[in-house]
Amino acid sequence: MGAAGAELRAALAADNDRPVVHLAARPGAIDAARLARRVGGEPGRYSPYAVYLPGGAPGELPELRDGLARVQDEGSQLVAAALAGAALDGPDAAWLDLCAGPGGKAALLGALVAARGGRLTAVEAAEHRAELVRAAVAGLPVTVLHADGRTVGERPELPVGGFDRVLLDAPCTGLGALRRRPEARWRRSEADLADLVELQRALLAAACRAVRPGGLVGYVTCSPHPAETREQVAALLADPPVPLVAVDARPALGADMPQLGAGPTVQLWPHRHGTDAMFLALLRRTA
Repeated sequence: MGAAGAELRAALAADNDRPVVHLAARPGAIDAARLARRVGGEPGRYSPYAVYLPGGAPGELPELRDGLARVQDEGSQLVAAALAGAALDGPDAAWLDLCAGPGGKAALLGALVAARGGRLTAVEAAEHRAELVRAAVAGLPVTVLHADGRTVGERPELPVGGFDRVLLDAPCTGLGALRRRPEARWRRSEADLADLVELQRALLAAACRAVRPGGLVGYVTCSPHPAETREQVAALLADPPVPLVAVDARPALGADMPQLGAGPTVQLWPHRHGTDAMFLALLRRTA
């Protein structure tokens, strides 16, 4: 099968491996090196906030109970931090997380925007997940809205062009996290994919309407499926709701990350990067 066959076997095998527990140190509260010393772990390879936990029950760690850290895959940390760190001209104080539940990325973004004197609006359509977001962002400058992300422009808290950076971590098949949720192999169908692609398209259009001219949208899925990733971005750019250009996401992920492909989008992989198979596209609104 050659190199392509070996790559495929490695990717499939990684989906059956038991993943290492990743922690995310809360920026401004504790750094990864100190957190690693306290929990007996080691700093992550790529995310500046990541710590790899060798074993045990992370929920019993006082650092998690005290809000200094949370369990979060390093790939999830990376895509959120990439949006936060990508170059941006002009104002940079109003951020939006359009599908925020259960709150891991909102917590990271909230801590990062706090350091810039800004505020995050976190939107979640399901009330029980909105409650999880509220718990995750406690003490941070984050406003949590129980609302449908597609309602941008229909309520005063979600104005058109009102945000400098917008994260859309879209509902998806979750096929990028099979090693954590192996039951998804049997719970997902082609009909699910079609419905999710339609929802993603509507949410992505809303995210692009929400960002100001010159601002950035980060489109994220925990899936490597082309229909949810590259094809979704290509369809958006072919018929955008507002003027958009794709931004190369690779520099925002850091110089040390290997095998990021030709860009401008990035697909992470368990067998290459030790993360869930997270996808990231960065899009800049031009007018």
